[in-house]
Amino acid sequence: MIKIKWLHGILIIVLLLTACQSKVPTSTNNNSVHLGEETESSSEHKVEEENEQKEIEQEESEQEENEENREHVGDEETDTEISETEEIESQIGPEDFLAHGVNEIGHIMVVMYHGIKDNPPYHRTKDDFIKDLTYMYDNGYRLISMSDYLNQTIDVEIGMTPIVLTFDDGLSSTFSLIEEGGKLLVNPESAIGLIEAFSKEHPDFGKTATLFIHDTKANFRGEGSAFERLSWLIDHGYEIGNHSATHADLSKLDQQALIKEIGQVDELLLELEMDYDMSAITYPYGKRPNETLINNLIETTYKGIGIDYSVGFREGPSFILRPPIHQKFSPFNAPRVRGSEGEVQDMWWFFNHYDNDHPELKYVSDGREDVVVVPQTYLEDVNADKYDTLILEVY
Repeated sequence: MIKIKWLHGILIIVLLLTACQSKVPTSTNNNSVHLGEETESSSEHKVEEENEQKEIEQEESEQEENEENREHVGDEETDTEISETEEIESQIGPEDFLAHGVNEIGHIMVVMYHGIKDNPPYHRTKDDFIKDLTYMYDNGYRLISMSDYLNQTIDVEIGMTPIVLTFDDGLSSTFSLIEEGGKLLVNPESAIGLIEAFSKEHPDFGKTATLFIHDTKANFRGEGSAFERLSWLIDHGYEIGNHSATHADLSKLDQQALIKEIGQVDELLLELEMDYDMSAITYPYGKRPNETLINNLIETTYKGIGIDYSVGFREGPSFILRPPIHQKFSPFNAPRVRGSEGEVQDMWWFFNHYDNDHPELKYVSDGREDVVVVPQTYLEDVNADKYDTLILEVY
């Protein structure tokens, strides 16, 4: 057990020294820094190395003191050795990043859906929606929440690409509840019901989406109260967003009308006594407010209710699909791709674009939510100040 830990410690030291002493950036160099901070000095690394060595010596001392009891450890020691071996094998570095094409400053698709019915391009049939999910899964896409997208807390497996699903308008074909045996269950024919079923068959796919609602208790019409419907979604890992009170064209509203149109949806959640803060808005018709009024989506109030959104999405790829950590990400001009097939720059067009024509452009995960790994050539694109709690690794 201790021997394995000791080897692990030496491996860490060697990797740290290699990263610190190498001065010429190459594709096999792996530098780690906290975003928003300076790289540690060599003296700090020396202290870290000395502390590591002290830990090794302490563990060796403990081993000698307990040597006479080691014969009684039995299976517990074996399990610990396996655990330590797995820890060693879990260490990843530049070779792994190159092998998987890791690029955590690459493009992330946020997909715009509406409901499940035969009315393209805004809706998908049941068969087509399952076809979409199947393609995503088979080609390395994994579902992430809007919160993880915005916070850069993305932990899909190494080599996988995150994707965000959104649904507008609060339609019953998107989500509704049915009653069976005195219990409220998700309608299996709704989009959320289909995601639930697909994720049971493919648990590593993920199970989340963000549903954007209006100011009406008729959102997701079906069994259960408005509170029960929204609570079911939140309790099962889905998120709620604001799609305006009345589906108004926000570009035509003055300040007072804009605040009311947005604030009434927040007021609805308050009336339902839901302890929930929405972070995202999708603009009806894809038309965002006048540029001079955008700040009213960030820090203002409506009837004493705080309005503080982090992102606003348009319809279609109005901008390059950069992730929020990118220097040029525009949070209130954020793009979505239409969840359809057969049109230029819809979802299936982008599947071909990223998976066949330009795979180097898409986001590819390193598997760790607290680390951002980028190729050296994309380092300047990282907004280090925005995510100063994450660790940046460059290769």
